[in-house]
Amino acid sequence: MCDDSLSDNSANRSANTSTCDVSLVASNLHQLHEHVTRTLGRIEITRPGSEQRCLLIAKEELDSLERALEILSDTDQVRDICGKISHLAAVTGPMAVAST
Repeated sequence: MCDDSLSDNSANRSANTSTCDVSLVASNLHQLHEHVTRTLGRIEITRPGSEQRCLLIAKEELDSLERALEILSDTDQVRDICGKISHLAAVTGPMAVAST
């Protein structure tokens, strides 16, 4: 169906990513949905003639990724770095843009 096997190897998520052409997705959506939600795998959807891609992932995985970003962005160290950057920006003033 897709270029990679849809196996249950959820221990290695990068190995559990398949790529499908958009023309195959609609007719196989039920199977793809089952695979992604069962294994937390990922399906990369491609289209002929386009470099653009989209990704089908389980909502559980998306929620986990969003929570991780929230935690990582809400740390004392990040706040400290932001404070230092703000201070440097205030001290140095607006940056001059060189004209070409």
